[in-house]
Amino acid sequence: MCRKTCRPISATGVLTLLGGTVVGTKPSGSTNLDIAVSADKFLYTLNSGTGMIGIFGIQPDATLNKVGEAEGLAQASGFNGIAAN
Repeated sequence: MCRKTCRPISATGVLTLLGGTVVGTKPSGSTNLDIAVSADKFLYTLNSGTGMIGIFGIQPDATLNKVGEAEGLAQASGFNGIAAN
């Protein structure tokens, strides 16, 4: 059981589920190909098939807040991965 010292990401990178079942949605026709986390606490999802990148703010309690999407990438551009700084 988590107490005040519980961390959702352990020192070895293992994730802990917060609050039960997690349900996510992605743009219709897309496949989440890759994710990346930036040093300034944003999570980015590479949504292959739609030409979009999903942008989420990582909150202090490790929950995600959808900020928006970056559009304009070619849907058939052959995505391979995403990196964030």
